[in-house]
Amino acid sequence: MGLSVDHTKKAIDQGNLLLAYDLARVAIEAGDESAELRHLLVLTLARMGDGQQAMELYELYGLHSSANAHHRSLAARILKDAALALPDGKERDEALAAAYRAYADIYEDSGDAYPGINAASLALLSGDKKKAEELASSIIALNAISNPKDYYDAATLAEALLINGRADEAAAALYMAGQLPDANSGAKSSTSRQLLLLARTLKLDADKQNALLAPISPPTVIHYCGHMFLEDAAVEASLRQRIDDFLENQNVDFVYGSLAAGADILVAEAIIARGGELHVTLPFVKDDFIAQSVKPAGEGWLYRFERCLKEATSVHFATEMNYVGDPAQFGYASKVAMGMATLRAQYLRSSPRQLAIWDEIAATGPAGTGADVQAWKDYGGETTIIAPDDVDRSLSWPAQPGTDDLTRGLAAFLFTDFPGFSKLAEAALPAFWQGVMGRMATVLDNYPDKVLAKNSWGDAVLAISLDAPVAAEIALALQETLQDFDYGLLGLSESSGMRIGVHYGPAYQTKDLITGNTTFYGTEVSRAARIEPVTPPGAVFVTEPFAAILVLEASDRFKCRYVGNVEFAKGYGTYPIYRLMAV
Repeated sequence: MGLSVDHTKKAIDQGNLLLAYDLARVAIEAGDESAELRHLLVLTLARMGDGQQAMELYELYGLHSSANAHHRSLAARILKDAALALPDGKERDEALAAAYRAYADIYEDSGDAYPGINAASLALLSGDKKKAEELASSIIALNAISNPKDYYDAATLAEALLINGRADEAAAALYMAGQLPDANSGAKSSTSRQLLLLARTLKLDADKQNALLAPISPPTVIHYCGHMFLEDAAVEASLRQRIDDFLENQNVDFVYGSLAAGADILVAEAIIARGGELHVTLPFVKDDFIAQSVKPAGEGWLYRFERCLKEATSVHFATEMNYVGDPAQFGYASKVAMGMATLRAQYLRSSPRQLAIWDEIAATGPAGTGADVQAWKDYGGETTIIAPDDVDRSLSWPAQPGTDDLTRGLAAFLFTDFPGFSKLAEAALPAFWQGVMGRMATVLDNYPDKVLAKNSWGDAVLAISLDAPVAAEIALALQETLQDFDYGLLGLSESSGMRIGVHYGPAYQTKDLITGNTTFYGTEVSRAARIEPVTPPGAVFVTEPFAAILVLEASDRFKCRYVGNVEFAKGYGTYPIYRLMAV
């Protein structure tokens, strides 16, 4: 296999599906013609829950005619995922049956255990226990399965045994699978999901389910936070031991948070020593962060900060602005890190946790450990608290930037435009104004108390809300309202609609000195304006911070499909972008 395939597969194995997607897509665009790489890209999309694009690429890449049974089986896997997402009823049964037939045909043709075990499981889920047991027995009889040498063969054996009602033997096979060298987070997550469905179908009680799946439980993802304090080897040793114990007991391999002196760096050092992944989110530019959150606790922390930053799996900046004396900048970065932890846990099909090194004194503002704990609680998460003991928090704070008493806050910024507007004939403009802009105005009028500011110029619209889910709802409603518009009225043969970009971040809120209306301005507003030009017509593109906030606040209503790292207009930089869709 080539390096691109190896690197993509490693990212999938670690459950880092965003990285896997980027690696595969970039390599394919650069000319890599590997069928295996295309298989991995489609698999990544399927595991991310984007069945529609996965199926489109499956057909585009010709995987349906591959000699590799695993490649061909991807369509069946996509059908299975779609079927399992349906509510109980006739439609779901028919969809499960279609997925079963797709897997069964490939198994009959190839004799490969992978489509075979999936066909067996789908037969059981569809209510055909006899057929499920027949298929499972034929798979157990395969030499590679009855004498497994790798994780997937051992997991397949366990699945087949479970289907045949041999739960104790299945548990033993799963224990063996979990001990094999190639057992990994991505594989365990996929197996856990499948076997949990079977265990519930077979009506195993909760204790038996837990015992069965314990050996292949995927690692835990955490968001971490904690107090800043001066260096003290003895105090740090006690805290570090309790942090290590938590990471071990919870099987933590992936952590998301900031990198301030004190608790943050202790957690970062612990996960690095453990061989896990450290994902750092800084609230603003690095030099300002060092001045505000590292050096106040002593110069000794600076070396440790730089070392952790170098060893981090990823480093993100919630904003690329300077620190402007706004504590909400810290709280915003914490929420972005919480959202990214939650997204990663979703891909691993696990529940994220929070670790807080905290004195349990409630916060009095938008930032700090207490505020982070309260935010996590508000989002429905569980927190483990480690008392900071006798840490010395007598920090030497630098001078704070003046804000001139300007109002700042977090908000969602929505920008739209209509491709081709500048080429419309003069006679078409009234129809555009009444038909397109009129419909959009009606949508915005439905949110009189939620849209704090709005404006238009030409074909463009700006709308600002303090609520990310409301902004998501408005964006999708704007696209929907134009779906049946007759673009022939504009002299166009066809159109795919508006381009809409949405971002969430901190900004100044004030009165527009020209119009007298409420307005927002700042670095993040400018960043939001750069999204819409790179958005395909008819789509809604959102930034990673927006996607992170949305997964915390409204994952039951919206989903954000990862598009990749996209280069913004006018040399503004390259950023991870998601496509917004309704659930």
